[in-house]
Amino acid sequence: MGLMLMLVLGAILTARDSVNCASQTQFLNELLDTYDVNESPHLREGRPTIINVQMFINSFGSLNAANMDFSIDVFLRQSWHDPRLVWPSVRERVAITSPEMLAKLWKPDTYFSNLKDGEIHQVPTPNVLFRIYKTGDVLYSMRTTLSLSCHMEFEEYPLDSQVCGVHVTSYANTDDLVKYQWLQDRPIDLPESLEIAQFDLLGVATSNTTYAYATGNFSGLLVYFNLRRQNGYHVLQTYVPTILIVSISWVSFWLDPNAVPGRITLGVTTLLTLTTLASGIRASLPPVSYVKAIDVWIGSCMIMVFSALVEFTIVNWLFNKKVIHRRQTFFKIPKSPSQPPDDAQASGDQVLTYAHQAQLIDRWSRLIFPAVFFIFNLAYWLCYLAAYM
Repeated sequence: MGLMLMLVLGAILTARDSVNCASQTQFLNELLDTYDVNESPHLREGRPTIINVQMFINSFGSLNAANMDFSIDVFLRQSWHDPRLVWPSVRERVAITSPEMLAKLWKPDTYFSNLKDGEIHQVPTPNVLFRIYKTGDVLYSMRTTLSLSCHMEFEEYPLDSQVCGVHVTSYANTDDLVKYQWLQDRPIDLPESLEIAQFDLLGVATSNTTYAYATGNFSGLLVYFNLRRQNGYHVLQTYVPTILIVSISWVSFWLDPNAVPGRITLGVTTLLTLTTLASGIRASLPPVSYVKAIDVWIGSCMIMVFSALVEFTIVNWLFNKKVIHRRQTFFKIPKSPSQPPDDAQASGDQVLTYAHQAQLIDRWSRLIFPAVFFIFNLAYWLCYLAAYM
């Protein structure tokens, strides 16, 4: 008995759903009986249809410096008024999900002029909402992932700020048929937990514009994201290692001037390490022709390391240079760096040993090189951080 009752109730519910479905389909077919999908809602009135646009930024992908683009996951919401879709107050609103029925309704041909790649989400069903209200107001919403081009400037990289935007316009309808405007209340909606890899979002600016092409004038919208790069990653991955590499090159100043293998190995190894590090940094950036902040840093570090190698060459040459005699020539080669020639000892003239001078250069280098690098750091960070802040 209970089983039969459940079967009867299921049949009644199924029949009611079928009636409602048929009723809604019939209602829409009657509403769209004289509807022209190729005609804009206010064409007969001689004025453009106003499209109110709002974006909800679901997630913000990282900026790709090498390709000069960025990606966003966005809910694009468009609303407008269509007087042909006004009906008596039988039902408040109708949501249309059928692709066949959607094809019979007019929709703005909105596209993104700086789009590189994009897709509308289809899992588990197409993420598209088309809702009609009894007053003739229409809400058209979709979830899409966009890869958009962004012209970036890298003069101050990695202490830089970038401005990337989204350009919205119509592909075929000129501004006398369709006119876009941002929704007055929160045109760009951002979640509180929005995070962007390696960047901080400083602000969002929206504006209206008009694109003038050979095919006509088209109404458009602009939204710009002001982004500032977080420098923690580059401090740990670039600046700190290069500072340590330059500091290691100074160890050679405490080694014996005749320790050729040790000092040469130390200088060449640090120079090659810097070169490898610079190659990795360049691989993540486009081949721009101007000098970047990271180029100034890496180049200066290379000069410091190379200067330490040149300093050793001079010190080693002086340390092994023979003693001079004033009454002959300015430079004279003695038997050893520490032993004066016999004629100098016999005459009682003062002997200048280049070993002492070489050691003196090493002592001064222990102070001069760190001092120069400190002054460079001070000037570098004051210059670029002033623009960064």
